[in-house]
Amino acid sequence: MTAQDDLAHGHWRGATNRAYYAVFHVASAALLWIDVERARHSGTQAAFIEFLVKPGKIEPEFGQIYTRARKAREEQDYDLMAAPLTREDAARIVSDAERFLARIERYLLETGARP
Repeated sequence: MTAQDDLAHGHWRGATNRAYYAVFHVASAALLWIDVERARHSGTQAAFIEFLVKPGKIEPEFGQIYTRARKAREEQDYDLMAAPLTREDAARIVSDAERFLARIERYLLETGARP
């Protein structure tokens, strides 16, 4: 994951951005697997919660990971007044994104997707 490389080189904002986009894209893939497609980031996040978390297909903690990653990415990319991320903040987001990716991969495999 590119986020790990950014983290290793001290690029906290880049690591957060890349981790979020990994979460976004894998969530989009999981939604496409169940024939749900959204055009916007907010729509993808809402659909992830509605179609995967609320019905119990994916545990609620992964919805929370998605929310934290998106919020951190948007603050760092767009809010000039946002406090800078610490290494610990960025490392948590990257670690959570890795867990998210592993969980969604497991979900896809369990529901018949092929690698």
